[in-house]
Amino acid sequence: MPKSTDLSLQRISTISVGTRARSDAELVASWLASLTSAHTRRNFELTASRFREALTADLRTATVEDVREAVANITAGLSNATARQYLLRVKSLLSYAHKLGYSPFNAGVTIKVRPDQSGAGLAKRIISEVEVGLLIREANSTRDEVLLKTLYAGGLRVSELVALSWADVIERDTRIQLSVSGKRGRIRQVLLPETVATAILALRSNAGANDPVFASRKGGRLSERAVNYMLKRAAERAGITGAISPHWLRHAHGSHALDRGATLAEVQTTLGHANVATTSGYLHARPDTSSGMKLDPGIFR
Repeated sequence: MPKSTDLSLQRISTISVGTRARSDAELVASWLASLTSAHTRRNFELTASRFREALTADLRTATVEDVREAVANITAGLSNATARQYLLRVKSLLSYAHKLGYSPFNAGVTIKVRPDQSGAGLAKRIISEVEVGLLIREANSTRDEVLLKTLYAGGLRVSELVALSWADVIERDTRIQLSVSGKRGRIRQVLLPETVATAILALRSNAGANDPVFASRKGGRLSERAVNYMLKRAAERAGITGAISPHWLRHAHGSHALDRGATLAEVQTTLGHANVATTSGYLHARPDTSSGMKLDPGIFR
């Protein structure tokens, strides 16, 4: 072995590390353990396995060229969106290895990830405030109008919306607070503007605590499919083009609230994103504000 290689390996062996991992397998296990979502861990584990199989060296000694060739191998034939996810996961693994001192440098920084230019890109799924207002006004019934207002004002996922029961609606003076069951059963509290609160409470009539807030014509719980169909019909009448779905109103909420001065923390908390910094249980249970408060109240009148 050349002397330069001996010196290189010697430097690697003396790097101060912040991990007990002494092999690539142990490093990958540590990386996966840092992820909170089981679904995310499965996807990242699959990517890491394929990447390590394609890599002709270990993570400590792999060159930039080794990494590029391995990435090209595992993304060959994949759609742009899937290949992009693989690239992001590989970059995350390489960054983790370098950050902890396991690898002497981060080869991932030289791998460029192209922005998502597809029609399904986030920017193309954000409708304007005017379009939200038109969509709400084209609702066929009072229930549908209030449903669309709630989707937008709360930034809710459609699964969260149809799961709402009256027991989840907490009255707070002139406003209401929704107890929302999000992904993987995580509960978050979402405060709604007064105009939306009034509209929701007007739907209650004689409904019981376990009855759905948005009931079907037969009195049962609405399906996600029914909400999606209703929204598409309202969009057609409003002249809004594109493969619109209920999630577009969630994206619109986040974008519009930030534009109107909501903080990033408010939006993240209201939408229930997994990477939200943990705050005190009291603040989560009794929010004093939400990004919905920053939306244009004229939309709901």
